[in-house]
Amino acid sequence: MAFYRSDLPIAEDVVDANQGRSHGVRERLAECSIIAAVNKTERFEEALHSPSGAIYLLSGNPMNIPGMLARARELGKICLINIDFLDGLARDRYAVEFLASHHVDGIVSTRMDVLKAAQGLGLITVQRTFAIDSAAITTTLKSLSQFVPDIMEVLPAMAAPKVARRLHREYPNLAIIGGGLIETVREIEELLKAGVRSVSVSDPRLWLI
Repeated sequence: MAFYRSDLPIAEDVVDANQGRSHGVRERLAECSIIAAVNKTERFEEALHSPSGAIYLLSGNPMNIPGMLARARELGKICLINIDFLDGLARDRYAVEFLASHHVDGIVSTRMDVLKAAQGLGLITVQRTFAIDSAAITTTLKSLSQFVPDIMEVLPAMAAPKVARRLHREYPNLAIIGGGLIETVREIEELLKAGVRSVSVSDPRLWLI
């Protein structure tokens, strides 16, 4: 009887494929000022047909994620997945390997070990941080001394410019995304003018600008 060996490393061709396309994906993502955040799977198709070139999935499970990733690739959309919000998958390296094998472009998480695993597979890494007070920002700076992701997502979004100024003193090349509590086009414009690279928005009405 054959048993599944979860301790085996992911196939090298998957790692090579991820690393081979990662540079182009990073360049395209840098040009996306609005990222369509999908917190309900029934809105995924709407996000696929929105002007946004990038989709940020905060919902899904092992049964529907492979199909959604295939659709995103078919339509040329960058797809990032917040692994902390998925159903049916643990927040560990095996879950990251599963998503990598289905060609996810990047992983979003608050967990450093998950992001390190994603980085090792050539995926874009997005660390999520909650800027609730000065102590939280200090904790984020300490975490960056151990691991620097490709992107830092700051919540709520309106705190992102202030957090960006703090982080950029020591990490000037760290890209900043603002997410959460964005309600108007004007707020998006102010964030982008203040130096935030992109905003993740869950309101479909704001995907159209």
